[in-house]
Amino acid sequence: MSHDDLLERLRRRAWDPARRHDIVYVPLPWLESEYGEEVTDRIRSYRGSSWEPHLLDAALDAGAPEAVRYFRDVPHGPLCPPIPRADLVACEKRIGHELPDLLRRVYTEVANGGFGPSYDLLHLPTEGRVVPPEHGYPDAVELFEQQPVVSETLGFPLVGAGCSVYWYCSLTQPGNPVYLWDGAGWDCPEEQSPEVGISIYYPTLTEWFDDWAQGRDLYRLLRKDLNEERGPLEPPF
Repeated sequence: MSHDDLLERLRRRAWDPARRHDIVYVPLPWLESEYGEEVTDRIRSYRGSSWEPHLLDAALDAGAPEAVRYFRDVPHGPLCPPIPRADLVACEKRIGHELPDLLRRVYTEVANGGFGPSYDLLHLPTEGRVVPPEHGYPDAVELFEQQPVVSETLGFPLVGAGCSVYWYCSLTQPGNPVYLWDGAGWDCPEEQSPEVGISIYYPTLTEWFDDWAQGRDLYRLLRKDLNEERGPLEPPF
């Protein structure tokens, strides 16, 4: 597939407030008033205080019809504007590597974070702009610098997926494979390589972005979806 086509599909999802995250929040009172109590079996979780139910938000799957309806009149666009090319180049100088061409184009043509699987694509630091950290995570360059042994082995951090779990993109392997890595699985750093923490392996960055653009919840693949549909994939280590 061409990167131009993939980037256009990524824009459509990343710029759509009903689809840019794996989980979409809508006000619970609105949801119940429009769809009744039977909608509760489609709610994944709640956000807010149970003491103030009128302020609760309900979590729905990305692209749920109810979410699409709620956000239908909201303007579409990037939550975080694309990064200027000069700032991207400065980031590459800091880490001592060029990012894969597709990832460069995502950051400069789609958005500087604010969308994606799990807790969103990690943003890149920009000169003179304040980008709020995604769910408490540092920016991707800072995280790359914080864990040099992991970065040297796995590559560039793409997404924080909760606790010690991250998606990483290789900067050296052909096709830039993507790994879901759990630091909890790397329990003996003195004797083990970080690869022991890899849970899921994607052969290319293109396939990883393409799966998300198609609406797949990549974090759910932790359970079994990927291996059942494609067969086991072994990292090339």
